[in-house]
Amino acid sequence: MSKQAVIKLIEAAESNPTLLKQLHSAQGPETVLAIATARGFEFSEAELIAVMQEKQLSFASEELSEEQLEAVVGGKGEKKNSYTYSTYN
Repeated sequence: MSKQAVIKLIEAAESNPTLLKQLHSAQGPETVLAIATARGFEFSEAELIAVMQEKQLSFASEELSEEQLEAVVGGKGEKKNSYTYSTYN
């Protein structure tokens, strides 16, 4: 088990569209570990996460949920007062 095995999996995915699609749709580390194990790659969840952080990768489930997206787009967050100043001549 090593971070090197995670990197080898990523490199393998770069030349294998099926594997790449599986990894892109992975919902979390458990899914990635299952895919990796089925293909002969052995590494721990901690090693996977460490490499992902180094390479700034994320799981498919880390996208904004519908509720989070609506809060951002719809302005449901904390309201702040804004003031407009104008001068008349």
